[in-house]
This record gives sequence, structure tokens and C-alpha cells, in this order.
Amino acid sequence: MPNKAIGLICTGHSDPAQDEQAIRDLVRERGYDFAGLLTITDNTYMPTTLIMHTAATKGATVILAPSLSHFGGAAEAISMVVVVDTPTATLSRAS
Repeated sequence: MPNKAIGLICTGHSDPAQDEQAIRDLVRERGYDFAGLLTITDNTYMPTTLIMHTAATKGATVILAPSLSHFGGAAEAISMVVVVDTPTATLSRAS
């Protein structure tokens, strides 16, 4: 069974339409079970908490983004719980 993944877009980092396409391309290339898309802004309150809550609610073990910048510096912390996957980098879940 493929890993369940959610996509993450922070709208302050690039074009949301291109970002969504990049996430959908990752889903297709890597065979993830896509559970939805979370869009945040630079003003989102407690974004790391929201990201992790959304992943837990959706049962996701992977969070996809167009680049690590969409995690706002929290990519390594998030990878302690789930896999962080982008077109150019994958942070494996800490064991």
C-alpha cells in the first residue's frame, strides 16, 4: 500500500498554481496516496502545529512541497515525525 501524503504550499514563496502542479507531479512520480492540500501564508498562526495536525488528521506519513522553503525553517523538525519530500530533497523520518 502506498504512503499517504498531503501537499503543503506557503503562498508567499512562489506561484500557488505552479506549486500545486509540482506537488501533483510528485504524487504521480512517487506513487503516493494523495490525501489533500494544505495552503498556508507567512501569517499563518503556528504553522508547524497546523501542518502536523493536518498530517495526523489525514493519516499522512509524508508531506510534499515544491521546496523546503515552504516549511519556513521547520522541515527538520517536521521530519522527526513524517517524511518531508520535495522535487530536490527528501528528509527521511527520524527513527
